[in-house]
Amino acid sequence: MLICRFLGNACIELIGEKDHIVIDPVFLSPPREGIGRVFITHEHSDHINIDKFNEICEKYTEKPEWLAIYGPKIVCDNFHFNILEVEPKTKVNLKDGIVEVFENECWKSEECVAYLIEIGGKRILHTADSAKFSNQLRGIKTEIDCCFVACFESNFKDYLEFLKIISPKLVIPYHFTGEKDESAKKLVDFLRGYNINSKFLSIGEEFEI
Repeated sequence: MLICRFLGNACIELIGEKDHIVIDPVFLSPPREGIGRVFITHEHSDHINIDKFNEICEKYTEKPEWLAIYGPKIVCDNFHFNILEVEPKTKVNLKDGIVEVFENECWKSEECVAYLIEIGGKRILHTADSAKFSNQLRGIKTEIDCCFVACFESNFKDYLEFLKIISPKLVIPYHFTGEKDESAKKLVDFLRGYNINSKFLSIGEEFEI
């Protein structure tokens, strides 16, 4: 069993029987207690925020000194706390799975990565806010249970092209705040028009895989 929660912006929370992680923790809806690892895709303020990290340490992790934080070099250089550097092709072992790091490109980011997270045999792809997907991402051959993509209306065709290549079982649009959820709903309708299974999640909503 894997619980997947969308917390606003590009923040998702994954809770398995042995692993509890958060990606891009600029959340609008609070996570649950017990977070053990945090993964950051790039340096932009809607993906990494010191106040949110402090909140995680104070409220949502058992012991702050046990919290493992991962991110690309640009994040390590810009933020002065203990971050474990990752780069494309890095693999991070979890208690019941693995996280693979992929080359990625995000708007105006100096360095961005994507994460393919496998927990309990279920695979979630977090693509940050990319619309220009790398050849490494396009070359994923493993079965993906759920792929999160941004929902900028000018890039709907870019998302479609990529999703046709990797063929995830489910697509969920994210990277929005509460007042801007219409673009996510429009992307769901757009993708369904091309027979791609897509679902809208409101901020704070969760599902089980």
